[in-house]
Amino acid sequence: MPPYSLTQGRPGGAGRGDRTAGMRLEDYRARFAVRPAARQPAAPLPAERPGPTRDPWPRLVDDLVAPLHRLRVDYVAGLWGVTPLEAALALGLTTREGVAAALAARIGATVLPSPREQGLAVAADPASWREVLVRGMVGVVRPAGGRALLVAPEPEEAERLAARGRFLSPDGLPLLVTTPEAFARLMRSWAEDAWVAGAVSTLATRAPHRSASDRARMRRAAGTVVAMLAALFAALAFGPAWLALLAGGMVGLFVACWVLIRAGSAMVRPQPLPRAPVAEADLPRYTILCALYREAPAVPGLLAALRRLDYPRARLDIQLVLEADDPETLAAIRAAPPDPAVNIIVVPPRGPRTKPKALMMALPFARGDLVVVYDAEDRPGPGQLREAAETFAAADNRLGCLQAPLAIADSRGSILSRFFAAEYAALFLVLLPAMARCGWPVPLGGTSNHFRRPALDESLGWDPYNVTEDADLGFRLARDGWRIGTIATPTLEEAPPGFGAWLRQRSRWFKGWMQTLSVLLHRPAGLARELGWPGLVVLAATLAGSLGSALVHLTCLAGFAVAWLVGGPPSWMGPGGAVFLVGYGGSMAYKAAGLLRAGRPGLLPWLPLLPLVWIAMGLAALKAVGDLWHRPFHWEKTPHGIGPCVGEAAGGPAVDALPQALERIVALSEAAMASGRHSPREVAAALRRQCLHWGRKGTASALLAVVEAYGREVEARDRSP
Repeated sequence: MPPYSLTQGRPGGAGRGDRTAGMRLEDYRARFAVRPAARQPAAPLPAERPGPTRDPWPRLVDDLVAPLHRLRVDYVAGLWGVTPLEAALALGLTTREGVAAALAARIGATVLPSPREQGLAVAADPASWREVLVRGMVGVVRPAGGRALLVAPEPEEAERLAARGRFLSPDGLPLLVTTPEAFARLMRSWAEDAWVAGAVSTLATRAPHRSASDRARMRRAAGTVVAMLAALFAALAFGPAWLALLAGGMVGLFVACWVLIRAGSAMVRPQPLPRAPVAEADLPRYTILCALYREAPAVPGLLAALRRLDYPRARLDIQLVLEADDPETLAAIRAAPPDPAVNIIVVPPRGPRTKPKALMMALPFARGDLVVVYDAEDRPGPGQLREAAETFAAADNRLGCLQAPLAIADSRGSILSRFFAAEYAALFLVLLPAMARCGWPVPLGGTSNHFRRPALDESLGWDPYNVTEDADLGFRLARDGWRIGTIATPTLEEAPPGFGAWLRQRSRWFKGWMQTLSVLLHRPAGLARELGWPGLVVLAATLAGSLGSALVHLTCLAGFAVAWLVGGPPSWMGPGGAVFLVGYGGSMAYKAAGLLRAGRPGLLPWLPLLPLVWIAMGLAALKAVGDLWHRPFHWEKTPHGIGPCVGEAAGGPAVDALPQALERIVALSEAAMASGRHSPREVAAALRRQCLHWGRKGTASALLAVVEAYGREVEARDRSP
């Protein structure tokens, strides 16, 4: 009795009966042609070794997956629109190392699990490392074996190579096979200087007026802020009444505009962007970038949340970016259950030690059409990636980014965590959706930003020197003509665990906003032309407004206190008090609107404590001014995973319950025929009846197609000689 096979008629298959699925010689030359360092044309591929005519080789995946799992692999591959080998990897039924070893055995090559540790010398120019990475092959020189060709094919390429059987490489060089991940590690160590330079200096070199890398400009910005605050304080504390009233009037005008913009955003009804349903097989590949530094406590919860994402695992490309001096986080990742979608990138401690630099270091290795950024403490909703993909599919190509709302999970902790929750609710459910609906620029939040890859590339990615790379990139996308929208599926986050952590994080935000303002206002005429008046309104309502309100509030309180101590109650106390009341009332109403939209009315009674929080914000803003002068590119680290953390449970839903049912169907059918009690014809008839029953119940058509194909094969056994 021949073994069952479901590979006939399968697109891209290389099973029995498919004699045209092997890789053509010209395909091989185009994909794996050797390009020596001297850039000479590659020698033509020699003819195949003569031998007797035979059937094509069976699929490589069949060498790696037990027969009982093959039906499940084929079903999932059809459902996700990937090759069976990719499905087997995503389901954890085989490993990249296993694929490399099986391929090497099939084509007569040598497997090399870790070429970086074998002392190989790469025979190419390090400046071309990105082209070599994309090509997936490079000439190497072995310490004791001479020249060879190192190849690291992706699963589809591996199947095509395996279908040819043994062959010679161009120029007759020995073939070495490794995994794509090991090949990428070799590229990073071989071309480290070029890798770091490209990540750190791309924006500063190609668009220096858009980069925050100019330390002198940052110092000028800090000095300008100090001078303005000193002038305001002197006018209120020691100036004549008319000067104090003039200064207070300017502050009042600023506060009124700030309040009106927020009040107007609260009156804009949120309207979700349209979504176009996308079949599982048509979903784009999605890269998830997570920059982690000293985040070992948060790693289990993050990985568990990523496992729960409702997205085909074979179409996920998860890149965890670590620093070389952080072995604890690396150990925590390796201690977690293995996930075939997860890759680790270790970046050297060179250049600014910031999150955007880490993201830029990882971007060349991102394989997705869409890219999202998450932080260590993030717990994205399971449907967030699918919602973003369907929203992008329904929009035109100039929708470059989607911002998911952030929500604080542990909002019942300290006063600061409660106000943190209120701020996030107002920002992500009121202000940003209103700006996106009006088609205005949107300063992005620090995480859960979903990008089209062309938008990132055209805008030159993140600025490694800007410590609020999110807001900076949001305005840069708008200047380049990309639109930004919002989606509804939230990401849960932790609030900072204490006042010290809150102060450091908030001061970093304020410092980054000053960096961004300094960059944007460096060429004001060009900014006004590129953003228009709506962009200037957004700038005033977000970065300038939030930073200015924190600094001006504390300065006015200090000026009022000194004026009272020096000469008693100042004459401008009445108008000044009115300005304070307008600011407090407008901010409380804005936050109340956000809390009501978030369904958290229980936090409303805490809003009257807003003046105390504003004083703390003023202290953080003053610290940010000093940091901008002394250490403009320093990243204030916020600890995560210390307080209550959401979603720590490992596991998550299975990839699909139906593929596991297939295995049981096959096992029962094969057992029934092996026992002799039922013929193949009877088993095939039972399978047809079951398919009819499932069809009436609305079972997935992909499952029915696979079971029907299996039934036809079983019935064919009855006709076999």
